[in-house]
Amino acid sequence: MTTEKETKKTCPVTDILENLRAQLHTDGQLPAKARPAVARVARMITEVTLGRGNIKNFEELAKAAKELEQIVPSLGAAVLASMKKERDEWTAHVEQNTCDAGICFVPRSAPCQVACPAHIDIPSMMALVGHGDYAQSLSVLAADTPLPDSCGLVCPAPCEDVCVQKAVSGAPVFIRPMKHVAARCADVKPNLQKGAPTGKKIAIVGCGPAGLTAAYYLAQKGHDVEIFDERAQPGGVMRYGIPNYRLPEAKLNAEIDVIKNLGVKINMNHTVKDAKEFQKKGFDATLLATGMQNSKPLGVEGDKQDFVIGGMDFLSAVRNGKNPQVGPHVIVIGGGNAAIDVAMTAFRQGATKVQMWYRRNRAQMPANPHEVELALAEGVELVEFWAPTRVLPDNRIEFERSRYAPDAKTVAPVTVRADHIMAGIGQDADLSWLEGSNIKTEWGNIVVDQTTLQSDEPGIFAAGDIAHGASTVVAAIGSGKRAAESINSYLMGVPADYESLKPQRRDDVPFLRSTPEQRVSPERAHIDEIDPQIRKFSHEFMQYDWDEKVAAVEAERCLRCDMCIGCGLCELACIEVGAEALKMVETSNGRMVFNDFTTPAEKCIGCGACTAVCPTGAILVEDRDGYRVTEITGTVVRKQALEVCSCCGETFSASVTQEMETRMELGKMTRDGVLCPTCARAKSAESMQQMQWMSSVF
Repeated sequence: MTTEKETKKTCPVTDILENLRAQLHTDGQLPAKARPAVARVARMITEVTLGRGNIKNFEELAKAAKELEQIVPSLGAAVLASMKKERDEWTAHVEQNTCDAGICFVPRSAPCQVACPAHIDIPSMMALVGHGDYAQSLSVLAADTPLPDSCGLVCPAPCEDVCVQKAVSGAPVFIRPMKHVAARCADVKPNLQKGAPTGKKIAIVGCGPAGLTAAYYLAQKGHDVEIFDERAQPGGVMRYGIPNYRLPEAKLNAEIDVIKNLGVKINMNHTVKDAKEFQKKGFDATLLATGMQNSKPLGVEGDKQDFVIGGMDFLSAVRNGKNPQVGPHVIVIGGGNAAIDVAMTAFRQGATKVQMWYRRNRAQMPANPHEVELALAEGVELVEFWAPTRVLPDNRIEFERSRYAPDAKTVAPVTVRADHIMAGIGQDADLSWLEGSNIKTEWGNIVVDQTTLQSDEPGIFAAGDIAHGASTVVAAIGSGKRAAESINSYLMGVPADYESLKPQRRDDVPFLRSTPEQRVSPERAHIDEIDPQIRKFSHEFMQYDWDEKVAAVEAERCLRCDMCIGCGLCELACIEVGAEALKMVETSNGRMVFNDFTTPAEKCIGCGACTAVCPTGAILVEDRDGYRVTEITGTVVRKQALEVCSCCGETFSASVTQEMETRMELGKMTRDGVLCPTCARAKSAESMQQMQWMSSVF
């Protein structure tokens, strides 16, 4: 029996648009005289996909497509055929602003902000750092996270993976530490206040990033919030699972104090044995955010022996002050961020030889590449393509060649002796305390409604790792935000405002002034770190503070995707008028981005067509101080001296090419002065009339 595979819907409008763009962006694909006509049709279709089309535009598009058919028959015919065959879809786009495939008319938020699980307004935050306004940058951060400094130190930066600068220069903007700079340098902290009292009480089980985040937002909505945690100190995985050399205790404490100052009460050393405990005590809602703080066992024969240690158990013991000593030879099994932390911490706890045995190779490790580099620099050895099969007595472990290895069928198993073996393959949670409730579990997680995060037990919600599986601090923050919105809706009897959880502009920040070269520079900034052979024996913070001046320069590399939405209208208009000054490339997600800020200095004619079609004001063309200035998201790409028309006295901008063509066309009439385009056209018409009069005489 065969099943038909689901096919992803496509949009005929964007299909045509992408084909036209591909033709324009392929060198030598189109003759020069055809490019303006192709660009015109592409521009008009782009307007439709942005919701700026109407019936008149539709008729103009059909006319333009017919004109294109006369120049490039195949392209013009393809547009006309689509408009005829898929007329209902084209009509829906134009008249109703709807796209059956869901591709057009979607918000064009900055990719970095979309990729961030907390949806931090990254462009605004970085621009404010660039301007030196650290207090306002911190305020922007505070709208979307209560833990900006912690995020700035330990976040794996999914935002950088989608940064469009990566498609331009190959090096994404160094976003992650910008948050740390804002938090460190702000002389005024955000003035956060508890909201007007609602009379509702909420219990949160777990004082990690998800629980702290939910408390932060719920308190600002006016609810009374108490957090309960079985550990001695608050912070959850941030304190007990992330080493101090990556996230210093003092920085974490400072951010927890902000949440306490909102009136949130934190109860430590409290073990919860009944999921309904707090309902019985009069709380109106409960949030379970206990995280996954137990180590996942290796799952092979012999893994219960004393010299086999759980990675999270080891990290927790170190942070608890138990000072466990390991080594001298330590083997860590795993390839994620937790395994990296375990390996690096082993050196700090007595090991002299640390190996990471992983079933795949380095390129396939889920750990952050920079974290891998840090570990290797400290002397951690990576042994690739091996999987454990059993742990033997006398501190031995057997490995077989992983099935992912190219030589898996020919290499025999090996047995290695080590003083300690540590499992860094994941985390588990103890869910036995949920017995007696209606809360369901699956694959070690609490089952919740994916929108509301409410469990099957009314009034009990779950967020963070316990609901979604082991992930990152920033993912837990995003989950905590959603839980707070859902709980507030549940308690107050109002619709949940989930739209507020989507990417939002938190400030209107002026562009940074930067050079065309800097905007596309592949020179990504870096942070100096303590010498690896010194830091590997210390739990002190492993890096130097990032110089805020260096951060400001790095912020200039941001292409401001919050303002330039990547529609490509400006480039199409520029091609349409024949200037060909603006150059863009298409990113993997279909977004257009400037990859050249220098060509306009040679080719821009100052016509203003780009700014006329730009829907956001990302491009500015204006006359000031005797010059016509063209700016792209704050970078001056063209500065042309304004001329004074010898006929009407108005100022205007004329490129060298324009001026030469005008002089050649009008001959002697322009040698005593320069004419603006309006007067030039008038003079030309007058000249033609004189020529007609002369021809009638002779």
